[in-house]
Amino acid sequence: MCGIAGIWSKSENKASSASLLEKMTQRQMHRGPDTGGVIQMGNVCLGHRRLSIIDLDSRSNQPMQDESGNFSLVFNGEIYNYEELKRELEKKYNTHFSTTSDTEVLLLGLKHEGQKFIEKLNGFFAFAFFDERKSELLIARDRYGIKPLYFTDDGGNFLFASELKSILQGIRERKIDQKSLFTYIQLSYIPAPNTIVQGVKKLEPGHLLKISTAGLIKKQYYKVHLPKNYKSDFSFNEFRHKLEKSVELRLKADVPVGTFLSGGLDSSIVSLIASRNTENLSAFSVGFPDQPFFDESNDAQRVAKQLNLEHHVLQLTETDIDSEVGNILDSFDEPFADSSAILVNLVSKFARQHVKVVLSGDGADEIMGGYNKHRAILRSLDKNFVNFFLRSGSHALGLFPESRSKAGLNQIRKLRRYAKGLRLPLRDRYEQWASFTEKGLVNDLLKGSEEGHDLHLSIDPEDFNSILKADVQLVLANDMLHKVDLMSMRHSLEVRVPFLDHKLVDYLFTIPASEKIDKKTGKNIMRKAFEKDFPPQFFAKGKKGFEAPLVHWLAGPLKNIRKDLLDEDLLRKQDLFNPDVVKT
Repeated sequence: MCGIAGIWSKSENKASSASLLEKMTQRQMHRGPDTGGVIQMGNVCLGHRRLSIIDLDSRSNQPMQDESGNFSLVFNGEIYNYEELKRELEKKYNTHFSTTSDTEVLLLGLKHEGQKFIEKLNGFFAFAFFDERKSELLIARDRYGIKPLYFTDDGGNFLFASELKSILQGIRERKIDQKSLFTYIQLSYIPAPNTIVQGVKKLEPGHLLKISTAGLIKKQYYKVHLPKNYKSDFSFNEFRHKLEKSVELRLKADVPVGTFLSGGLDSSIVSLIASRNTENLSAFSVGFPDQPFFDESNDAQRVAKQLNLEHHVLQLTETDIDSEVGNILDSFDEPFADSSAILVNLVSKFARQHVKVVLSGDGADEIMGGYNKHRAILRSLDKNFVNFFLRSGSHALGLFPESRSKAGLNQIRKLRRYAKGLRLPLRDRYEQWASFTEKGLVNDLLKGSEEGHDLHLSIDPEDFNSILKADVQLVLANDMLHKVDLMSMRHSLEVRVPFLDHKLVDYLFTIPASEKIDKKTGKNIMRKAFEKDFPPQFFAKGKKGFEAPLVHWLAGPLKNIRKDLLDEDLLRKQDLFNPDVVKT
């Protein structure tokens, strides 16, 4: 786990490239505080910051080169099947290894097999591999976007890095991308390949990019596939076995490993499996002593007691937020408005005091239909009186107050949102329920006339798995995983996601959606597979996301920031937003 950066320079000024790369690498010190390095081969510079997790020996430091010095690698991530791949390379090519690291396996695998080797990797990664003989640079990102990779090509230099703030070291003129600004206000994040900065891109999940004197070639090496015919011989035990195998793989480390535990279904099941394969497993949770509506720490405590975990609870108060909010906002490379990022940041800082690696339940909701919007979409497809009534009388719901911070008013908010969506075609319904702000309001807020980016959603009304696939491509990669990587790596904490083992994901997309999700209970497949491991009341709880008491914070510890940023004079000076609409 680490931060990577690099430059492909079209100029001959090697000293300038090396100096810039040093700055880019230093901006990612938090991603890899243990060691760092920079190398230069011709017109290519590679830089690295290391967080040592597997093979702590200095021989595994990066950038790493083979014996000939012709092949070089910088790598961010973990390859969980590296031992299996190592044996395969030794047998097939009589390869000699000088370390026990997954980095060397990746380096020599790419040396022998090129980009085809990527398809054999089980793990998460962003890497850059340079073949000096061909003068060719290969960069790639993992299948689901667990690890980030930014790049820009200004005609003189091709730059890449793990974080946007690193790329910005090499950009003289920074301009806001207006389409991305619209999309950000709509979704609360900016999907790949776009960023808030004109000319800077994110490499999409499951893609690789080749850079040579011939130019840039981008290729997709992986995508979620929906079969024509779904499995009829589905087994809950088979699903359970694949998940257990995935968790076991992700416990490999030469440092202590823990889990994030919210008390919900996903993190509890990951903690259950991990506890059966690890002694004295630590679990980390967040509590809100001042806000009981958001506090799930008691649920987490019950699970931790049942599993005999060493449980650590971070009790967050408004004072904690007040003291940390400046640091948290500095963590963001570009606008990002998922308020749970604040919680991930603070619990990551808390967990890092005890461990270097944690397992999380991220990804389960997207691949198995765990969100409220999934059950809402299923219910919206029913031709019944309730839907007819709400579709025709949704305007009346506007007479009632709503709020995210109180149970009753939150139900009114959800009902109003549901009723509005019923009047839309399924694709637009999904987009609206996946959005934070309706497009009409975005248009009113922004002074520019640019519409947002096309989200490229492919929704099949006859196949609910297409909704889940859209979530994997849109929400998972650009919101959930981006949030976790940025917030955890600020504190040099590696977060592993067992639900996103590609063998498990591919398997789950061969199963009909009806086996995975139920209109009432959500992720039915999880309940069925693990119903004997938890008491019945555990599964009776409703779905509750990892949410922050944002309304209260905006009136309390975030009050001054809110006032400063929404100041009418500042808004007029920025000339991006309509101040009257903002005030409303």
